[in-house]
Amino acid sequence: MSNRIMLFVGCFLLGFGLQAQMDVPILLTKTYKKVKYAPEQGARFSKVEGTKSLSPEGVLKLKGKSTARLYCNGTFKELEGKGNYSVAELFEDELRYAPMGFSNVFNDRLMAAIGGPKGSDTTAVSSGWGNKKFDIIGQTPIGKTTAGQPLTFRWQSKEELPEYTFTIEDKSGKTLYSTTVSKKQLALNLAEQGLEANMAYAWKVTQPGEGGASSNKFYFSVVSEEEKAEVMKALQEEEAYQQAEPLMKKLMEAAYLEDAEFYYAADTAYEEAAKMDKGGLPEEMYKAFVRRRQRDE
Repeated sequence: MSNRIMLFVGCFLLGFGLQAQMDVPILLTKTYKKVKYAPEQGARFSKVEGTKSLSPEGVLKLKGKSTARLYCNGTFKELEGKGNYSVAELFEDELRYAPMGFSNVFNDRLMAAIGGPKGSDTTAVSSGWGNKKFDIIGQTPIGKTTAGQPLTFRWQSKEELPEYTFTIEDKSGKTLYSTTVSKKQLALNLAEQGLEANMAYAWKVTQPGEGGASSNKFYFSVVSEEEKAEVMKALQEEEAYQQAEPLMKKLMEAAYLEDAEFYYAADTAYEEAAKMDKGGLPEEMYKAFVRRRQRDE
């Protein structure tokens, strides 16, 4: 192999390795007793607790009985006992390769919250998000759901109205359900309205009467309980999920459900995780999900 080809291959591999490292977040998920962190060698240490994003250049300092748990690219690592620990050295192997499968999905959602290069906040209007061109803006992402899933539909309007007409249509535009409410939300059990699995539907909100304010149509699909169960089964078979503590499990569930387009269930999981760690990374992940949800409003 010529020197020029070897140089090209070397530069390619170096670039791939740097890109992989940039796109792979590292989390401190749990601490016990005093744990300190410096964002780079020689920087000042300060007390740190999970859940927090760490820099590969960072250093953790533990006292004699302190412990810490970290996550990176599908791998958990435990630290115990007095010492200084280089974050990059702890995950030397994990930072060398680009994530795949579940790790890639979860990393994208983490990076969107952290503010890194991956995890762009993009969503299609047809997935059930709102649209600012309309006077009434839907705020309930659905995507896929099951007929037995109780849903609360929420919306906002540019002007306060005394009443709103909520409607569900089939894919041909035929009205299957319609009701008028005074609030900007409606709790509904789809099974009670006769919505069936493996069918597409749309919901919208209008002002009663001719020519009044209106929302876009927000499309969603009803799927079988088995399809959602298969999604959760696949997640539960992931080694990282099996090793995760409750908060990390909830975040992984949210990310996996979102990736499978079960947006309503994902919204619920993100919100529950945010309540488990107020003001921390889970709350930022929920905010990032909301940004994706509202992008096209």
